[in-house]
Amino acid sequence: MKTTINGTVFEEYFATKVATIGENLVVRRFATLKAGANGVVNGYVHSNGRVGVLIAANCDSEKTAAAAGEFIRNLCMHAAAMKPSFLSYTELDAEFVEKETIGIKADIEKENEELSRLKKPLKRMPLFVSRVQLNDAVLEDAKVEMQAELKAQGKPEQIWDKIIPGQLERFIADNTQLDQQYTLLSQFYVMDDKKTIAQVVEEKAKELGGKIELVGYVRFELGEGLEKKACDFASEVAEQLK
Repeated sequence: MKTTINGTVFEEYFATKVATIGENLVVRRFATLKAGANGVVNGYVHSNGRVGVLIAANCDSEKTAAAAGEFIRNLCMHAAAMKPSFLSYTELDAEFVEKETIGIKADIEKENEELSRLKKPLKRMPLFVSRVQLNDAVLEDAKVEMQAELKAQGKPEQIWDKIIPGQLERFIADNTQLDQQYTLLSQFYVMDDKKTIAQVVEEKAKELGGKIELVGYVRFELGEGLEKKACDFASEVAEQLK
């Protein structure tokens, strides 16, 4: 409230807007994104005016930052549609991951009951749901299993290093359903659903001959977080008829 906007103290600016619009307004939430000396912040507001997204990226040079502006805006459009809550899986706390793991597995079990009834192929139950759970030991065990399977298939050992990286990527994708739902970097890009946002950012950086790291993300949607009063219409009518 004490900052300035266009040379006016924000508190005064805000009061003027309230008076002009004729409706009481309350600032509920705000965010500050910093992209660093060679960074870029870009945003997108959907045509209905109900959803807005900002993404900050740190780049290796002003040249890369200038060239990445439109790309960052496209990522904002993705986030507006796909609704990630976090930038990265590193922001997920252990309690949240544990709770969601139980929920995801319960949903798959329920789906499989219906698929079984319809005599359709069942969905595979994931061992994990987030990259948070895939530590070095888990990935190493998965790699050993892949090597054993390739050996059993009679694949020459000299080509394993060409096969296993792709299998590991698939393993990670199959066991990060939670990340794909809630985190921007782990979601598959709407403009190329074969690649995650993290992969698309890496490819764009190489194309521009520099480095791009997403360091900030915020998504606002009209009415989010507001408690809605439960309304029993029949009870209201009955009450008014007394």
